[in-house]
Amino acid sequence: MAMGFRFFWRRHMAMIMRQNFAKCCEKKLNDQINMELKACHQYLAMAYHCDRADVSSPGVHKFFLQASTEEREHAEKIMKYMNKRGGLIRLSAVPEPIPCFEDTLAALKYALEMELEVNQHLLDVHALAGQQNDPNLCDFIEANFLQEQVDGQKVLADYIRQLERAQSDLGEYLFDKYITAAGMHPPSVDPKGH
Repeated sequence: MAMGFRFFWRRHMAMIMRQNFAKCCEKKLNDQINMELKACHQYLAMAYHCDRADVSSPGVHKFFLQASTEEREHAEKIMKYMNKRGGLIRLSAVPEPIPCFEDTLAALKYALEMELEVNQHLLDVHALAGQQNDPNLCDFIEANFLQEQVDGQKVLADYIRQLERAQSDLGEYLFDKYITAAGMHPPSVDPKGH
């Protein structure tokens, strides 16, 4: 009985600070958290597939490992936001990732599909927040996710096209060397040369 009361009291305290945070937005954010964690898990599997001795792509391994870390950080950022807004975080089981891919190109294509899905869900959260007149949630999504998602999709699309043009074992080897140097977010170039 005492345990139930303590939970109720803690939830009550979280709820008293809740303002203009619709339950439907809370649910969509929970879905987004779980999508980010699913992507984190998938990228981690992809990274360590590329680290196997029979695949041996250290650059692609590093790229996917960085992507996994970014997805986990996105989930954590949303969880911190949920706590600030008085929401209740609901984590679900993470589905088993696809363990391996035929080649790097197939893995990158799958990564792009995954990023497009995550981005679409973020756009849906943003649209719902607008419908619910929640400018704080709209600002949070815009400031923390939307541009980074577009930039990441462009990097993946570029890598896919470069690898399609290479289409040989030597091409994959050279691509791996290139991706090691470039990383997930290559430094932006100042058009004025500063």
